[in-house]
This record gives sequence, structure tokens and C-alpha cells, in this order.
Amino acid sequence: MKDESSRMRKKGEILDYQRRVDHETRPCGLCEREMNPATLTEHHCLPKSQGGTQDHIALICGQCHGMVHATFENRTLARQYVAIESLRDAPELQAFLKWVRKQQSTRRKRNVIRRDKR
Repeated sequence: MKDESSRMRKKGEILDYQRRVDHETRPCGLCEREMNPATLTEHHCLPKSQGGTQDHIALICGQCHGMVHATFENRTLARQYVAIESLRDAPELQAFLKWVRKQQSTRRKRNVIRRDKR
């Protein structure tokens, strides 16, 4: 009996926590849409393969993250877009950012690779 009430209490605490998390939002570092923090992904502004560490991370939504990697190779990101601010100003992403800012935060569209494969 004690185990069951203990389980119920824990389950209730988890649900309360989930309700609080669902109401909290954080902006995507790239498109700046308000997102559920659980849906944000870690983008290494300086790719790990190029020497990036935990200090080089920005939280961005999956839609933006997919577009960044569909548009740029890691070596281009390491050379030209080490800060999220410079990535936000990248000419190649302007049309996408204009479009995605109009979309609901729950929208998920598959990105087609836009860069040359070399």
C-alpha cells in the first residue's frame, strides 16, 4: 500500500513538473521563436571537429539546426560563422529565417541539402 501511494505521489510530481515545463518557453538562438526548452537542440557554433567545446554552443530549434547543416559544411561554419549572431546575419539563411519566423513553433519540415557536396 505504501509503495502504491509513493508511486502515485511521484507520478503526480512528474506531471506537475511537466505542466510547468510546458508553459515555459525560450527563444531559439537563430530564428528567435519562443520554443519549449525541451525541443531546443545544441548547435556547436565552432564544430567539435574543428576544436569546438561546450563554450561554443547555442540552443536552436530543430528546424533551424537542420537548415544550418543543410546549407553549410562544418569547415564553413568554423571559418565564417563561429558566433550565432554572425550565423543569424548569413545571407544564405535570410529567406529561410523570414519564412520560419512566421511558422508555429511546432512546425517541422524536412530540409533539403542546399550546399554542394565536395
